[in-house]
Amino acid sequence: MRQIPAHELVAEQIRRALELGRFKPGDKLPTERELSEMLGVSYTVIRAAMTQLDREGLVSVRRGRNGGVTVLAPPRDEAGAKRTLRENRVSLGNAFDYRVIVESGAARLAAQRRRAADVVQLRKLLAAMSAHLAKAEVGDQSPHHVTEWQALDSAFHLKIAEACRNEYLFDAVADARRAMWLPIGAIFHHVEPNANDYHDAIVDAIEARDEALAAATMTEHINTTRHTVESWLRRR
Repeated sequence: MRQIPAHELVAEQIRRALELGRFKPGDKLPTERELSEMLGVSYTVIRAAMTQLDREGLVSVRRGRNGGVTVLAPPRDEAGAKRTLRENRVSLGNAFDYRVIVESGAARLAAQRRRAADVVQLRKLLAAMSAHLAKAEVGDQSPHHVTEWQALDSAFHLKIAEACRNEYLFDAVADARRAMWLPIGAIFHHVEPNANDYHDAIVDAIEARDEALAAATMTEHINTTRHTVESWLRRR
């Protein structure tokens, strides 16, 4: 068995954060010192990880006083992404199954364990998402706007996972979303009109501590997204 070098583990942590929308194109990553302290590794490891991500085209590294690491927009191969999705529909379906099981469980546990501050934060995210959707409805479908929506959507679902106060479940939700968004994100160039459906109802159920309703509504939300994607693939 090959021992995984520390810089590869760091690169995977940052890659994961990028894929989940924690950092968006144009954002600056924390400094080498900050990353070193956050991840408990040396500057050398951080620099090696940044070099790897730079080679992959995910970030741009500039050295010097005014340098830093800037997140880049991921390269898009829409035709290739469509072809890959069609060829791997079983895997895509499995990713949605995974999301349903993990995220409905997270919604159920969040309804049981949520604190008042969790609900406040979820309501703030809902307000931001509604504002973004309103802009999309009047024609703002710029790449930046779509990326902002994806980041808010991820923040919403991860906040529900955070309200469970279970690190294993949080990681499972993050992995489930990555499994879905990695193939879909490459062809996702607009915000669907129904993108915000069910979010309010999910938060209402969590706030009311209605575990069964929170889980059921989350399941319906994810399956609606699944049907939208499957319909999209059938038309193209």
